Amino acid sequence: MTEWTFSDHNLIQKDVVQILRFYGFTAQEETPARIPEGGYGRTDVVGKKGHITIGVEIVDSGDVARDAKKLVMNGYTYKYIIVLRPSKHVDKILVDGEIVKVLDPTSFEHELRRDLRIPPTHPYFRGGLQQEPEIEIENIASSILQEIRDELYDIGLEMYEKDVFDALRRVYISGELQAEKRVGYNPAARMPGEYQTVNIPPEVLAILEKLQLVNTQRVGTGYSRKLVLFPNERGREAGHAIVTKTISKYQDELGRLIQNYGSQIWIVLMGSLSTRYPGQDDFYISYPINPMRKLYDGVLYKPEPYEKNPLKIMKSIYIGRSSYIRLTSPSIALFTKFVAYTTLRDFALSLFEELERFGLAIKDYLYDSRWHPIEEVYKAPRELFEFFISRTKEPPQLAYYAQKLSAYYVIARVSEIVHAQTARRTYEELLQILELPETAVAEVLADMNRLGITSRLVTRPDAAPFIVLNKKAFEKYLTDKITEIAKYV
Repeated sequence: MTEWTFSDHNLIQKDVVQILRFYGFTAQEETPARIPEGGYGRTDVVGKKGHITIGVEIVDSGDVARDAKKLVMNGYTYKYIIVLRPSKHVDKILVDGEIVKVLDPTSFEHELRRDLRIPPTHPYFRGGLQQEPEIEIENIASSILQEIRDELYDIGLEMYEKDVFDALRRVYISGELQAEKRVGYNPAARMPGEYQTVNIPPEVLAILEKLQLVNTQRVGTGYSRKLVLFPNERGREAGHAIVTKTISKYQDELGRLIQNYGSQIWIVLMGSLSTRYPGQDDFYISYPINPMRKLYDGVLYKPEPYEKNPLKIMKSIYIGRSSYIRLTSPSIALFTKFVAYTTLRDFALSLFEELERFGLAIKDYLYDSRWHPIEEVYKAPRELFEFFISRTKEPPQLAYYAQKLSAYYVIARVSEIVHAQTARRTYEELLQILELPETAVAEVLADMNRLGITSRLVTRPDAAPFIVLNKKAFEKYLTDKITEIAKYV
């Protein structure tokens, strides 16, 4: 969890005001309010829409009982305390029979959406894309690409223009493209080995460095030691121009894909969103081809068959506070990823193969923290995502099916946790993140209880949310249900 400081108080306060206004409330800071000691003080943020009022207190740390009492005294419909530095896990306080929710700053919008029953399809604060963005057609006479062309001419290397632009395209789409790999390394024989170029010819790599279009870094250790290229600011500008021109070039072909497969494209791309830095807005498209398995000592890696069990696929999808990109709700992020990895997998692979033919996708690898390849993937740039998403629509009844899948996901995830209090905490966190009403889980567990598979939902705060009585039947039930949901598209 991010640790906030007291100096963040004003920033969080202004954010809360903007979030409330985003959802249609009139909101203001430092509103007069009754206080427990008698007389009047102020509430940090108050919002009002119709008959609904919201009171928010923002505190550094420590005892929140006084603030909870103040919020209840003033009769707000929904009451929240945002703690910048929570010392222990407290998610709510009961005062005079009324609930006051205690949150960290990143959870406020989730909890607000749950309480107000905001549909999952509603965009997040700062989460929407501008509709129908115009594709900018770069003017080659005045663009960054012309600058690069002129520089190549000045140093007598204009014959490499096509190769340089193609390499820039690959580096830009990848974000971290391997340019050299280590070969002949044998530590037992004290052979350091040498580096062999991959993906980009050595002369083109030298030109990219000469023109200051990439940053290079040696990463990894041992057999996995390699040279990786990262686009710098100038390289990103050029990469954006190249991708934009390519989209413009193939606009008719992309339009036909949209006409024939609009909703499938929407689901696959939403389900393929990834980010290099969790919590930031630096997203791109990444779709798995095959996981990679180390054969021996890290020398060779072999593609493994892709998992086909829908229950294992669903459980492998991690939904956490910073694991998704805030362009849609977490429940829809979960649903689109699951469907893109199961029912629409063949379509997704053929789509990315076509995009690769246009120069708008590449095959690349994802790496672990030691720079070992863990998965072969297709990558595509943000610009392509924005082009498609602004011209396609989500399928009908998406929110309904996303909520159904979210309930099964919560049950599957929590069932794997043995420790009761950890299971309870995970359960409550997932309900909050997925903005899932507890009744959705209770209904599923009631049906499974009727079949003798699980207990009903347990509401005791010190106990696990449910008990699995028949593991084999439990897995079959979930597999059947989520397979049925995946057929929705």
